[in-house]
Formats: sequence, structure tokens, C-alpha cells
Amino acid sequence: MPELRDQLQTTLGTAYTLERELGGGGMSRVFVAEERTLGRRVVVKVLPSDIVSGVSVERFKREITLAARLQHPHIVPLLTAGETEGLPYFTMPLVEGESLRARLTRTGEFPIAEAVRVLREVASALAYAHRKGIVHRDIKPENILLTEDHAVVADFGVAKALAAATEAEGSRGGLTSIGVALGTPAYMAPEQAAADPATDHRADIYAFGVVAYELLTGQAPFAGRPAQALLAAHMIELPEPLERRRSAVPQALASLVMRCLEKRPADRPQHAEEILRALDGIPVSRAPAAAARPSVAVLPMVNTSGAPENEHFSDGLTDELIGALSQVRELTVSGRTSVFALKGKGLSIRAIADMLDVGHVLEGSVRRAGNRLKVSVQLVDAEGRILWSDAYDRMVTDVFAVQEEIAQAVVKALEIRLAPAPGPLVRPATANLQAYDLFLKGRLLLHRFTPEDQERSIGYFEQAIAIDSSYASAYAWLSYAYVFRVVLTGCSNREEMARSRDYAQKAIELDPALADAHWALGLVLFTYSWDWENAGRALERAIALNPGHGDARHICGITLLHQRRFADALSQLTMALAADPLLSDAHMTIGRVYLSMGQPERALPHLQEAVDLSPGFAIAQWNLGHTYLQLQKPNEALAAFQRSFETGAARGAASLAYAYAVTGHREKAMALMRTVLDQDGGRDAPPYQTAMAYVGLADFDEAFRWLERGALDLDPWITALNVEPAFEPLRSDPRFASLVRRMGLVPAPSV
Repeated sequence: MPELRDQLQTTLGTAYTLERELGGGGMSRVFVAEERTLGRRVVVKVLPSDIVSGVSVERFKREITLAARLQHPHIVPLLTAGETEGLPYFTMPLVEGESLRARLTRTGEFPIAEAVRVLREVASALAYAHRKGIVHRDIKPENILLTEDHAVVADFGVAKALAAATEAEGSRGGLTSIGVALGTPAYMAPEQAAADPATDHRADIYAFGVVAYELLTGQAPFAGRPAQALLAAHMIELPEPLERRRSAVPQALASLVMRCLEKRPADRPQHAEEILRALDGIPVSRAPAAAARPSVAVLPMVNTSGAPENEHFSDGLTDELIGALSQVRELTVSGRTSVFALKGKGLSIRAIADMLDVGHVLEGSVRRAGNRLKVSVQLVDAEGRILWSDAYDRMVTDVFAVQEEIAQAVVKALEIRLAPAPGPLVRPATANLQAYDLFLKGRLLLHRFTPEDQERSIGYFEQAIAIDSSYASAYAWLSYAYVFRVVLTGCSNREEMARSRDYAQKAIELDPALADAHWALGLVLFTYSWDWENAGRALERAIALNPGHGDARHICGITLLHQRRFADALSQLTMALAADPLLSDAHMTIGRVYLSMGQPERALPHLQEAVDLSPGFAIAQWNLGHTYLQLQKPNEALAAFQRSFETGAARGAASLAYAYAVTGHREKAMALMRTVLDQDGGRDAPPYQTAMAYVGLADFDEAFRWLERGALDLDPWITALNVEPAFEPLRSDPRFASLVRRMGLVPAPSV
């Protein structure tokens, strides 16, 4: 069907430019295209008619959107889905490199250490996807891509999407029949080949075993037989023991591979995590990566005191070590949000290293009892080998000295050569331990994202400053806490705005080299002053002082978003996630960028990831609601807005009213708005969300009245007006352009 390319280009329109067709696409036709908006190259896969017969294309598109939630370093993400001439297609980023199949064809069997590394990365991807309820159904060398010495797995979620879309059309068989259709005989588990309806994730483990066998021997089991003979062999024959094919393979590795190839699913490893643990114990040296810079994740220190009230101290020590090591330019350090997201999860070192894409992990425990401080810590590589360990039994007053000794020991163990005369890595922000303790409590509470904890955090920061008026970090975080309170709760007054600015400036005055101080000032200048130029300079200064400052990059991304500099915003946010891959704020803001670009299908996985990482994150919930509205899924939208409302956030009620209004529940919307406005005569009603509710109710004059009020009160949300799709009905009104210009922004064109 040579005309498919022309038809596909017509379907894609101006958003993509098809460049060429790739060979070796298996059952699909595969094209490379340039996505014009972002200037990146993507792969477009068109599924053939024999597979998609009876498939609901609309349901397939929705299911691909859900599968796009998979966000993992060793999984190629799905981006979008559509149809051309009745044939479904989906897109994913173009991975530079080669397939595992191409490498096997070129070189044959892998060196054992390199094979183990690739298998670990594939097993890590399987473990993550299986936890999310996604089974691949077609693991094979063609779907494993090698890029910059790492393996990534493609086409996750396609089988499930096809099965769900087939079931939607009333066909029988579902995932099992689709699994057979998509599966490849040389890698198909016996139960999958037999169309067993009980087939589950263990079919992927069997296929993984086949791939492992091929990596280590150069040939898959039963290679060279016709398709039907292959299927029969996988069902009834035992492969030749791997150690006979290659005697140098460690016995533990050979046994693991043969276990994966057991005929009965119950006899295989039951979960991919089990494979990872087994691989961790195999005594082979890791294949060296290409000149990668050292990288480390500082795991949350375990509080062994038995007293929950000391949790802030153990978490604080973790934060301080992250901050100290981040000063080392030659070292990549995982961001705080990501490491704390893994707290208490019980993951193996290998799994953590894969998830955060680091080569080393620093872990330890803290016991604080009276005036004594006991710290045990060790640095391990991704294989679990201990590079350095030590224990400290000191007075609590020595806490900063202990932090410095640990940081310097890590640098030495990683054989990092520092620039001449670098000075200490730990610069104590206060000499007063009582003030330090209060600061740690405030920072711990602020990270919990609830109005109640946020109020308590302000109290602790204020107490710290009352004890030590030269405490720069406490001033910086107090400035941020006041801004965040306004964003979260809707409580806004000019006195607090001025106080936020004064605190940030005081922090810079006390410590001009404190990245947190410049970050706080940039946030204030953007939020309240609409001073885009100076806000950008302050944030750039924070990033220059600490390139791994994910929060500064995130706020920089928001300022660029509100200026409609979408590509620049995505660049900053992507770098924020590179340093802190589990940063829910950054995922949420990337979702907002795609919403503003009219691409809700690309916003959805990021917003769902933000909610998964921080379930109580009200702002992420209501942005998720807006995404579902754009996707024309009103029930899911209302559920998301309801969850936001239930967090107790003041803006949630007005947002829910908007959702009711635009989904045809006008009476519910009006009743909820009466509740919002009856409280204190509407004095504390959030202007931005209230205006949005009136847009939903088609009362545009009232919407503009509330937007004017928001502009006068310097509601921090008002700068989002120019990129919020919900306000599209107002764009043609001259009052809209006037408001946007007053904020120093260029009005977006009406569509």
C-alpha cells in the first residue's frame, strides 16, 4: 500500500512532516517524522488491517493516552494516537541508536557483563510497567533499543490498548487474542501461544528469558524452525541448557535464564523484581558506560531513635547532604523530591539506581538521643558493592562537621578531582542549633503541601529567625512559604506580598551565594510584581549557583509558560526532571504547557504522574480535570475537580463550579458559587477561579469583574490568564487584551 505515506501525511497535517519510512518494522509500517512545534523527530507506527479488524479506533486512542502514563528511564514513552483511513497509528520519540536485533546481527553474542547490564535495564522496565498493570506481550530484540549504552523498551501498552479497543467493539478474546496476534513465535510463552485466557505478566518474563538466552549464546532457543514448529517447541520442548552453549556464563545467571523459560508460569520468577534481585547477586563486573560523570542519590536517612518527633532531623540531614554534594560541579546529584518519593518503598539498590539513573547510592541511619548524635552511612555502587562506609558518634553540636566529613568522604570515594581550593562543602547557615532544629521542622512541614502544615511551617521559620536574625536560609524559605500560602489557599493581601519580597531580599543580603535566596526572590518578582525580566535574572542566578536546583528550574519554566514561550518552558522543565525525575510540580507544569498548546493527550500522562506522586496535590488535580474536559471526558473531569475540592483548598470549590457549568450541571454550579460567595460576603473568594466559574456560566461581565479584582489584588494565578484555555471565550473581548498587557504580556491570538 504505497499510498499510505501520502494518506498519513494528509492526516497528520502541518503538525508533522514525514521524512522517511523505516525498514524492519515487523507487522506495522514505521515512519520517521519531524514534529514541527517542538522541532523534534518522532516515530509514527501504523498498524495493519489484519490486526485492527474490529477495533474501535476512538477507544484505541484513549487507551494509548492512558498507556502514555508510563514514565521510566528504560521505556520509550508513547505520545499520541490517531487513525488514517481506518488504520490506527501511534507516535513515540525517535531513539537514536540501534535495535538489539541489529546489534545481535552485527556482533553476535554479547560480552557477559554487558548482557547482564542490558538485561537489568529491561527487567527494570518490566518491573515498573507490571506494577502499573501494563503487560507488553511482544518482548523481543526488535522492541529493545540501544542508545548511549543503555537499553530502552518500545511499544509498551500497545497490546493492552488494542485489546481494550477490541472488547469495546464486542469482539471476544480480548487481551489474549491480541497477545497472540502481536506476539512473535520465537519469543512467545506457551500459554500465550495456546491463547490461554489466564495469560498474564509472566508471559513477558518468558519472553525476557528468550531474549536473555539469545544475548548470551547468539541464538534464541529452537532458532531456524518454521513458525508453527517454533510455537510447538516452546509449548513442549526443553531448550538446550544455556551453560552447554556457553560455559563461561556464571551458573547463577544460567539458572535464572532457564527458570524464566519454564513451561509453567508458576515455575518462573513471579515478578520482574525477583529477576532484578537475582541479577544483583551475579558476580560480574558492570560494563563501563561511556565517560559518564559520577552520579549519586542520597537516600532519606533512617530515623532509628524510635521517636517520630526526630524525623525532621534525619530528613534534614538528608537535605543538607544533597545540598552539600550539589555544590560539586563534577557530580550529578538526584533531587530531593525524587529520593524522598522512594522513602519506605523497600526497593533494591539496583532498582533505585535504575529509576533515578544514577551510578551510586548513599544510604544510612541517624539516631539522636539527648545531646548525642549517632550516624551510620555507606556509599554503594549500582551493583550493591560498598565503596565506603563509616559511623559517627558525636555531640549534636557537631552535626555540621559530620555533614562535611560525609560529603568529603563521598567525593574522595568517587575519585572526583575538585577545582583548586574549593573550600568546605558544608557552610552552616546558622551556629544556633535551636534555630536549625526549628528550620528543619518548618521545611519538613512545607513539603507536605497541605494548608495546615504550611501554616505551621511559617511559624517554625519565624521562630528560627527570632532566635537567629542572620539565618539566611530561614528567610528564603519563609519568603517561599508566604508565596505558597497565597497560591495554595487563595489568601492574598499586599502586606504579605511585601513581606515575602523583604524576606527574599534579606536572605540575599545575608548570603549572596545562597541559591535558595535568589530562587525565592525570582518567585516573588514573577508572582506579585510581574517583573518578568528581573524574575528571570534572579532564577538564572539561582541555577548558576546550583545547577541541580529543580525548584528554580521549575519556577523558571512557569514564567516562560506564562509568557507563551512554550519550547523554552519545556526545556527548563525537562532539565528539572533530569535532576529530579519524580518532581510532581514539574510533571504538573509540563502538563499545563501541553494544555496551553491544545494537546491534552500529551498533558494527561504528566498530570496523572503528578497526582500519582502527590495524591493530595490539589492544583494537579484540577489541572487534570481541565485535561479531561479538553479530551471530552466529562465524568473523569468532574471526578478530578471533586478530588481537588475535597482537599480543602479554597480554590477547589470555584473550580468545581466551573466544571459543573461546562458539563451541563448549571444548577449545581450556581449553588456551589452561592456557597463560595456567601462566605464573608465573597471577600476571600479566589478571583481567578471565580472568574473562570463565571466563564463556565457564560456571564462574561461578571468574569471580567473578578479578573479585574484579581489584577488589583495581585492574585498570583492571574498571570496564567494568557495561557489558560478555559478563558478562550473572553479572548476576542478588548478587555481581555487590556488585562494581559497590564501584566507585561503579549495577548495570545483568539482561535
